[in-house]
Amino acid sequence: MRSLVEKYRAIRSIDTDYTELLVDTNVFGRGRHLVYDEASHRWLATRMSEAEARLDLEAAAAAIAAGGSVDASSMKLTCDLEDWAFLSRLNPRPPRRVLYVGGGAYPTIALYALDRYPSLHVDCLDIVPHCTVLCQQLADRLGLANRLHASTVDVADLEPGSLARYDGVFVSSAVRPKNATLDYLLTHKGPGTLLYAREDEAHPLFYEPVTVAHPDLIAARQARAAWANAFGRPFPLPKGCETDG
Repeated sequence: MRSLVEKYRAIRSIDTDYTELLVDTNVFGRGRHLVYDEASHRWLATRMSEAEARLDLEAAAAAIAAGGSVDASSMKLTCDLEDWAFLSRLNPRPPRRVLYVGGGAYPTIALYALDRYPSLHVDCLDIVPHCTVLCQQLADRLGLANRLHASTVDVADLEPGSLARYDGVFVSSAVRPKNATLDYLLTHKGPGTLLYAREDEAHPLFYEPVTVAHPDLIAARQARAAWANAFGRPFPLPKGCETDG
């Protein structure tokens, strides 16, 4: 890990290639032989968050500057799996309202879902104010102000009763503490409401793995396994996130 810190210290945070950092730290690939060091891990985790945040902010700013056009091919993560494993299973069909915890400035799955399900409304929460401001500006530019709403709030500060209004809850891979958040949501959600939690198996030191188990919770690992079983092939993961070595 120390050698990676030396490598990335020589690169400005704003110039860091997020995909290269993912490749270097993938525990199924180049990162399988990394030796854990607490200080190095803390530094790399910060750089990982900065690099991901830059992509998120740049995507939102570019879409706003382009008049609200969204290029789905530029999305960092494909949403096909999450639609198949989560959105298409929500009751009622089609879903009416979904909560997105950790939506950021450019909530890819929300934009995908709003295009696919015309009657859907999505409430995006994030604890970073400038992310929610950009997200709301993007919603306005896309003509989605009545269907996509962004708020700067910690989900744990929501009134417990307010969670019962959602047909489903989507939790970002970057949410921390993820499992405590999932416990809270599962405790206060409405009956039968499904939760989907993104996770990155290739980077367990940087993105908290899901350890909570519940009949109404779909972890990304479960979704990928179900996809492979249903279609006879693994779901294609972004470069740097592969789990097949």
